[in-house]
Amino acid sequence: MEQIPPEVARKLLNRDFTNLISRVQAGGKLTRAERAMLQAMAAGSSDSAITSAANFNELADALGVTRQAIHTWRKMEGAPEPSANGTHDVAAWREFAKQRGLKGGEELTDAESSLKARKLLAEVMERELRLKVKQGEFVPLDDVRTRWAYHVGQAVALLRKRLENELPPILSGLDATAIRKELSGAVDEFASLMHDGDGA
Repeated sequence: MEQIPPEVARKLLNRDFTNLISRVQAGGKLTRAERAMLQAMAAGSSDSAITSAANFNELADALGVTRQAIHTWRKMEGAPEPSANGTHDVAAWREFAKQRGLKGGEELTDAESSLKARKLLAEVMERELRLKVKQGEFVPLDDVRTRWAYHVGQAVALLRKRLENELPPILSGLDATAIRKELSGAVDEFASLMHDGDGA
């Protein structure tokens, strides 16, 4: 199998990263492998910078300029043309900006790439958390405390009622085995209420 040159591999990975950004911005989820790649980039283990942009917004982000600046630059002579699939070559735009002394022509440093990846990862994590809250997988801590206090109160009230009011007259004429059976039933009822939340 023929080996891919490092610069080609880097371009492919950067294009993959660009696609990943687009998918996340559209509300898509990350796979475990994509999350690992993003975390590695956020930690600074990859020095790749975006080399392709799907639209002018992404191009402006990659160059660190406003979209308005990109529209102004497009009108200049020699401005890079979009490729056949409509994407924009970030490296060509950087070179174009550098030759004309325009802001944004410089390449992203490793630290800047790492910060972009960390920002994207944070956005993904925030979206995933909001989704899980909407799906009911996570609830506010105060709601949990309130519900727990309610169930504990119900269980304690039941235990007191059974042990202090109902069981003494029942237990008065029973032998030890029968007393144990009645108390075990009261404990089981208490445990069931604590576990299932009956009566909530």
